[in-house]
Amino acid sequence: QAQDHTHPMTHRLSIIAVAFNEAKHIARLQAAVNQLQRPAGLEIETILIDGGSRDGTVEAARAAGFSKTVILPGASIPVCRNAGLREASGDWIAFLDGDCEPAADWLEQAAHFLEREPRALLGWPARPPEPHTWVQAAWLFHWNQKNPYREERHGREVVAREGFRLATTRNMILHRTVADQLGGFNEELTTGEDTDFAFRADQAGIPVLGVPGLRVAHYGEPATLGQWFKQQLWHANRKSYRHIKQLSGGKVGGNAPRFTALYLGTLLLGLLGLISALITDHYSLITLFLPFLGLIAGPALLLCLRGKTLRPFPALCVLYAAYGLARSIDLLGLHRAKPSWKVAAK
Repeated sequence: QAQDHTHPMTHRLSIIAVAFNEAKHIARLQAAVNQLQRPAGLEIETILIDGGSRDGTVEAARAAGFSKTVILPGASIPVCRNAGLREASGDWIAFLDGDCEPAADWLEQAAHFLEREPRALLGWPARPPEPHTWVQAAWLFHWNQKNPYREERHGREVVAREGFRLATTRNMILHRTVADQLGGFNEELTTGEDTDFAFRADQAGIPVLGVPGLRVAHYGEPATLGQWFKQQLWHANRKSYRHIKQLSGGKVGGNAPRFTALYLGTLLLGLLGLISALITDHYSLITLFLPFLGLIAGPALLLCLRGKTLRPFPALCVLYAAYGLARSIDLLGLHRAKPSWKVAAK
């Protein structure tokens, strides 16, 4: 049942930032937190969990006014997130990356739902700061159109159906009881721990809501195709897909692996047709590339029709082709190491 809002309630929000070499961004995050519109009676603490930065991130966070700093050199991201949960004293928990900047009304938007939902997990994809590169603009369009199931809840727009697909730890806020019920993040996962966390919440009957009003700028969004490709290599995680698929009884978690399998199959068919055409001079064999082109262009066209514009179509085709290649490399076991894509991009 919804809580009574006749009298304002006192809450404490613990904002947890897991960071590695984010000295040039971390003060911006704290400054944005200081400027948040706060509901009456709400206290905020900021907690930095540092993975062993060598650029002065910890010192910059302390100078900026972070409430707590914890250093865990070499720890994985889910280990760092769970450490943050142990340090947190709030009944509301938020996760933001060290290079993120929440909008001034971010907390007000979240509080509107958290005060009305006794258990809830909220999130929305972070967006790159303007001006956007073509890669950033196309991928932002992808996320905005990915889930069409918009509805009204408590007088505001949300995505409740498959909302877990939109919740990442760059922009996630929840009741502490949710984290306690789920037992924190899965420390066996190298990446994809946030999707796994949100999905387990959904499976446990906890409302997982995508809230478009939760606006967060992410200064670490890849700006070039090369950086974006390395990010996708890093995000690809067969173990995470397998875990989600097992939890759902095969109903969820199979889209990316299926796309990857189709990508490899149609690409090989197209290459076979191209080679055969060159050898035999039967150039009609090049049409064997059509299934591959359809696999890439079909989803891009669907999202463009949903968004009522064809402008992002060429860029989406390029990104989906690169996405399939990155996932194929992971599926074939050719990229087992998972260093940060940001480090790899340097």
